[in-house]
Amino acid sequence: MLLVLLPMFLIGSSSVLLGLRGGQTQVVNQLESVATLKEEQIVAWIQSLRIHMGAIVYPHQVPRLIEPLLTNEPGTPAYTVAYNELRIQFDGVIASTGLFEEVLLLNPQGRALVATDPAKEGQVHSLQEYFWRGIEGTYVQSLSSATAQGLSSPVVVSQPVYDADGRARAVLVGRASARTLNEIMLQRAGLGETGETYLVGPNYLLLTDSRFADRRTQILRLHTPIMEQVIRDQTNGAGVYDNYRQQRVIGVYHWLPSLQFVLVAEQEETEAFQTIYATLRLNMVIALIAILFALISALFVARSIATPLASLADTATRIAGGDLQLIAHPRRNDEIGALTVAFNRMTARLRELIGNLESHVAELEQAETEIRRVNQQLARDVKEQELLNRLSSRLQQSQSLEEAYAVSIPLLQEIFEGCAGAFYHHTGKTEVYPLVGAWGKQPDPYPDQICSTCLAMQVGTRFVHPNNQLDAHACALCLPIGGHPLLCVQLHANREPAGLLCLYGEPGSGNAEEPRELSLAIRTADLLALALANLQLREDLREQAIRDPLTGLFNRRFVNEILGPKLIEAQRHQRSLGIMLLDIDYFKRINDTFGHDAGDTTLRILGRFLSTSLRGEDIACRFGGEEMLLIMPSMTEENAISRANNLREAISNLDLIHEGQRLPNITTSIGVAIFPDHGLNHDELITAADQALYRAKSEGRNRVCLAKPRDVTIYNP
Repeated sequence: MLLVLLPMFLIGSSSVLLGLRGGQTQVVNQLESVATLKEEQIVAWIQSLRIHMGAIVYPHQVPRLIEPLLTNEPGTPAYTVAYNELRIQFDGVIASTGLFEEVLLLNPQGRALVATDPAKEGQVHSLQEYFWRGIEGTYVQSLSSATAQGLSSPVVVSQPVYDADGRARAVLVGRASARTLNEIMLQRAGLGETGETYLVGPNYLLLTDSRFADRRTQILRLHTPIMEQVIRDQTNGAGVYDNYRQQRVIGVYHWLPSLQFVLVAEQEETEAFQTIYATLRLNMVIALIAILFALISALFVARSIATPLASLADTATRIAGGDLQLIAHPRRNDEIGALTVAFNRMTARLRELIGNLESHVAELEQAETEIRRVNQQLARDVKEQELLNRLSSRLQQSQSLEEAYAVSIPLLQEIFEGCAGAFYHHTGKTEVYPLVGAWGKQPDPYPDQICSTCLAMQVGTRFVHPNNQLDAHACALCLPIGGHPLLCVQLHANREPAGLLCLYGEPGSGNAEEPRELSLAIRTADLLALALANLQLREDLREQAIRDPLTGLFNRRFVNEILGPKLIEAQRHQRSLGIMLLDIDYFKRINDTFGHDAGDTTLRILGRFLSTSLRGEDIACRFGGEEMLLIMPSMTEENAISRANNLREAISNLDLIHEGQRLPNITTSIGVAIFPDHGLNHDELITAADQALYRAKSEGRNRVCLAKPRDVTIYNP
């Protein structure tokens, strides 16, 4: 009997030991699978934090949003606009993603410029690791040493904000929301009624919520020998211990190097080994009942239990190693088969969760692509507006139409990058539109001018596409039309055509007919038309202020403005300057005999004669009444007398026709004064010329008299 009982006892004891060992291995493998799943979910969460942190501010936004905060004082308009827009972006990221509970912008000195919590603005973070590591690149830091369960988020993400040149201008810091981390940890994921997962920091404090602890208990600790070893060696571990609730549990510890946390997956020992204990009890009953059976029956029963458990444990180990497609095949319809089915369900759920995470990451990448596209579009709009602002500023600074034409052509080439073009404009004095300038490469040159009969210059027409079949023949008469898109936009001023902006697509360029190009061309044409109309008005007013309307010559006001600078120039270059004061003899007889209209005609003819008979550097002015003043630089005394006599004789031979009636010829008396012989300033020269004119009148008229020399001193006008 002893020989039978002893083998049966040994066999029963061995079966129990093997069952316990295999059961514990199975439970540990199950917990390892759960811990692996949670770890992958945490990695995906951290990746999501990085992606969303990188999408808050892009390099092209740095000049508009970051630079004003770094270069302006708080309270200035630029600082306030950038601050408000960043606050809106930060609040939007927190509200839309739910991943952050706080976002801050730190300047290169570590001071908080913008924070979703205004109380933290102005605080200095320069000694924090996430600041000096974040200014070098994206960095994830755990704050487990300063946090505890239920108090604050344990994870901070920081990254530099680069400008377009790749320089780090600031640091974005985001404190991750603990809600998502708590949701990941609170998912039971096959751990039964007593199982749970949570995070523990190096200070042994729980960092996430517990399923069982009273939330009013804010600080929970888990300090076990296994935990000490895991934190000290920064490795993984497993074992049986008393948890923070003083319950006997079996658990596994995963060290998370990226966060410096320990991930704990545990289950109460009674529930974890419930199935195993039941199986072992059944085996013991069978062993007692079958005590009369032979040793072979006992061994068969033991092996029939141990083999499926070992197979399931091996399957769990391989799944924990990453082979998620592996399926355990249930070979029995008992508890082991039920455990195998449950295990397969857990594995299927794990595959589903990983698939969902991959789908979520793909959606985030798609959203990032769309954000990048929108930002590129916005950057193009900003660039176009900046170029238009530069064009407007340069046109406003121009003092003449010629200067405006010169500064506009390079800017037009920048605005319409990839297009050749030409710019026509007229001042309203002619029916043709001269070419102001052109840019880009063209196989055929643009004409020097276009006329008002051009298709694009018709009243009521704003723009045309001359490469369209209906308009090609008409436009080919005045513009070169090749195989590339051509767009002509009319400049409008005072409801009348004032010019033409032509765009000609270069080979390999975009289509000039696209709505975006058309809109930009119309905006540019409107800006040019307005600025040039203002310059034209300014020049017209200037001409009216310095021109005599009757003769077309300069007036006395212009003489007072120009004579002083001319004298300074003559003295600087040590040159002479001649002044002639010319008066029509017996002009009153013409008015009395033929009428004042005839006198006006006489003055107009004389004005036209003087305008066409003088040198390019000479200046003719109507000094008053029938008196004309001539300013002649670099004119010596001999040349001045000769020139005055030639003018006097030519004037006496002028044909004076008024309303078909021939008027009598006129004669003139001329007084001549030379700088510096007869005067050193404006008043002295004109007085000397006037006195010479008076002598010519008193000596019989129709003659030239030179001013008398006088003693003068050196004068610096």
